[in-house]
Amino acid sequence: MMPDWPADIHPVAVAFWFQPVTVQSASPLTRQTLVLEREGSRWVAEVTVDLSGADAARFGAWLAACRGPVASFRVPLWLHDGATGSLRSMDEYAAAIGITRFSDGTDFDDGAGFIEGTGQPHITGGVAARLVVAGFAPWAEGVLRPGDAISVPAGSVHLLVQTGRTDIAGRMIVTIRPPLRSPIGRAPLATDGLTVRMRLADDEAGRGRTRPPARTRWTLNLVEDLA
Repeated sequence: MMPDWPADIHPVAVAFWFQPVTVQSASPLTRQTLVLEREGSRWVAEVTVDLSGADAARFGAWLAACRGPVASFRVPLWLHDGATGSLRSMDEYAAAIGITRFSDGTDFDDGAGFIEGTGQPHITGGVAARLVVAGFAPWAEGVLRPGDAISVPAGSVHLLVQTGRTDIAGRMIVTIRPPLRSPIGRAPLATDGLTVRMRLADDEAGRGRTRPPARTRWTLNLVEDLA
């Protein structure tokens, strides 16, 4: 089994982006353009690593073991530094005002909605570009924010491009990119320490340039492994 990206090897520069697949058709008369999105969108990265001595030798050996694009491996989602949303859970909300409560935070009925329950943030299901998340505080904004990322299933990372406000039960529908390749059911909501399963883009992607005596710089082109 191919080892993942070495944890102690840190790039000096990274370009990491979501690459859609589109087909364009332009009118030769008006230049009006029809654009259609197709399946197969993925993460793409350009990673620059600059090492010397034993670290350079070890990283060069790791690249050789990749055998070009044959082996896949997990790399950190370097563009993401953790969730910016509050991730406030139903449990936190319950601890503040009681497990059985009304939606305005009181313990008496003045027409407010009734809330009962506990929970931690999780995914209840998803299909295509939509995920249903639950376990958050009710009527809350900012528990997840656009630009946050989640991992589901493991090794597949999705960027949140549209979020909103939770409902009375702490649920919310979010829009993600890239879309899910197959429907999912209940799953943990992983927002930190995310990794993407990728591979070298071609047979030449691992070529480095060495400056004597022994300092080497690699610019690696990586693409997400969609297998």
